[in-house]
Amino acid sequence: MSQPAEENTTDPPKKNRWERFPAFLPMVAAAAFLSLFHALFAAWLYASVDTNMAWAMARFGVMVGTATTLLLIPIVLIGRRWHPAGKAGDKAKASRDLAFALAAAIAGWMFVNALLEKLMPGPFVPVLAVIGALLAAFVILAWVHIPLRAVGYCALALPILLVLAFLPFGPGGPPQPPPSSPTAETEVPRLRPAPGHSGPHPDVVLISVDTLRADRLGVYGQEPTLTPNLDRLAAEGVLFERALAASPWTIPSVASMLTGLPSARHRAGLALSAGPTFIRSPLPNEHITIAERFATAGYRNHALMTNAFIPGLGLDQGFEEMVNMINEAMGLSFGRDFPLIRLIDNLTPPAGSYLAEGVTDKALAWLDENQGEAPVFLWVHYIDPHVPYQSDPSKLDVDAWMEGMTQTKPKPLDDGTIVGEVFTATEHVRSGHIWLTEEDRQRLMEYYDRAVAYSDTHVGRLIDGLRERASGQRDIVVAFTSDHGEEFWDHGAFEHGHDYYREVTQIPMIFWGSGIPAGKSIADVVGLVDVPSTLIELAGFIPPQPEQVDEGRSLVPLFNDSPEQDSNDSTVTASATDIPEPDASTPPRFSGGNLYGLPSVMVEEGPWRFVLRANNAVELYDMNNDPGERYNIADQHPELSERYRQLLQPRLDVFIAGAQGEAAELSPETVEALRSLGYIQ
Repeated sequence: MSQPAEENTTDPPKKNRWERFPAFLPMVAAAAFLSLFHALFAAWLYASVDTNMAWAMARFGVMVGTATTLLLIPIVLIGRRWHPAGKAGDKAKASRDLAFALAAAIAGWMFVNALLEKLMPGPFVPVLAVIGALLAAFVILAWVHIPLRAVGYCALALPILLVLAFLPFGPGGPPQPPPSSPTAETEVPRLRPAPGHSGPHPDVVLISVDTLRADRLGVYGQEPTLTPNLDRLAAEGVLFERALAASPWTIPSVASMLTGLPSARHRAGLALSAGPTFIRSPLPNEHITIAERFATAGYRNHALMTNAFIPGLGLDQGFEEMVNMINEAMGLSFGRDFPLIRLIDNLTPPAGSYLAEGVTDKALAWLDENQGEAPVFLWVHYIDPHVPYQSDPSKLDVDAWMEGMTQTKPKPLDDGTIVGEVFTATEHVRSGHIWLTEEDRQRLMEYYDRAVAYSDTHVGRLIDGLRERASGQRDIVVAFTSDHGEEFWDHGAFEHGHDYYREVTQIPMIFWGSGIPAGKSIADVVGLVDVPSTLIELAGFIPPQPEQVDEGRSLVPLFNDSPEQDSNDSTVTASATDIPEPDASTPPRFSGGNLYGLPSVMVEEGPWRFVLRANNAVELYDMNNDPGERYNIADQHPELSERYRQLLQPRLDVFIAGAQGEAAELSPETVEALRSLGYIQ
């Protein structure tokens, strides 16, 4: 009897986990390779800028490299079907070849693109970069025969790289607080309602436009006007004809605008070391800002910033939130040397635009979201008239912007000029490395005027929104001003931060809103230091009283009591006998702490403007008869000059000495933002 055939019970060999997922190990290994390349590439690009920045960008490169590889997975899974090894059933080899070929192509594009942009910038850079990427991929496809074990070892590098990427600080250890910032908290006196004030306190909005010259507004003499919205605001409120910036650059001026102290006393923006010019001291915590004062009265304080200097130097004291919109806008452009970031940037609109349109949109949205019972203090700082100069101020052209930030020298145009659609090379002009023709200069002034008009349009939208809000149950009080102006060779120089002539230190100042008379123009000398006390009194509180003559005071008493004056009345003559004595009702106002050039200080009092420089040079100008500051008459008025010299010398000594501290660390975002604003190359 025949035996039944024995059944075959042998199971097919069980696949291990790598065989079940043949693309996993090659993709992890490719991610390790691409992440390491991104890190080394970023460190190479940014090592010359700053060690901490190079480290931060290297960590960012690891994250971007990993994310890029994840996006390559579908391409590998689909592409291996046509790979010879994939057709033969060896999916692991097909995955390995394609993963490393794609990683090599991306690495090749990054290297060739960066090299060509540095050595031979031009329209063919993208084409040559693609050719370099294809060559790199071809070499890898022809050469890759990496054993599976070696691929596994390579994959082990990825978790190590990711751990390093997510460390909370760089090789120098955790960041230390700047030495000039006291750690002890200062007790803020509570604001007390003014006698007779009843009902809710108004919302308070402080609007400042970076680098805005007063004479570019129609109400300050510009014809035809560039600023119909601001002109209307002045017609509905109080305009000060002679408002003085506390410094020819942002940090000291803004600190004075927030604290009511002159720059020599709050000491923000002092040089910290003999290193880079832009390494400056923060606002010490011991000084009280207007936001801190409003907080004691239950105000919700918010700020929208577009200057990278401001949030990082202690000027956020008292604000619940200070949004740095320029850093938001740079989020994508910050890593455009990485293909994935460039792709995202090209496919999406600018995120968090710091242009005036985006700033106004965000300000109005925040006001709409904060319509509760608590009053608000909102500070909005625009930056459109600042570098970079653009032919179209409404366009955020990231490609041109980034090219301008990294240029060693602008390329001459076909017409022989050098100022193109976007111009950021202010440092080269400042240093004399490039010379601008008259046509170049006119083009820059035209770009500036366009930016002023563009700012007016969107500041006007904010004002319209505030008018609508004021028609409701809560009153509104608004102050409009600037931190400083801009020179266009009025006295032979360019830009700001270097000197104290009117084009740089005369600023617009307008107050508008509840309880403020309309159509008032006041010729008294005032300054940014007067903004905090004025807003506090307009909000219905008792303003802080100045302890010294150089501290800010409330300007509200001038709104109704000061007769209208004409500061340009040429019939008034200042003579040697017109030496003004200190007067509490019209105190002098000071400016100091220039960013570039010889340390200098200035005082403005009555008809006089007096400048003292560190080389003992002095300049005295009679603003009634010489508003353009063409004739230095210091030697004609020796007694007055000596009095002002003695008044300014202690202040000048502060700026000569500097903060005498160790250099503070700036974040990579701040360094890149400063580069975008033309402070560094």
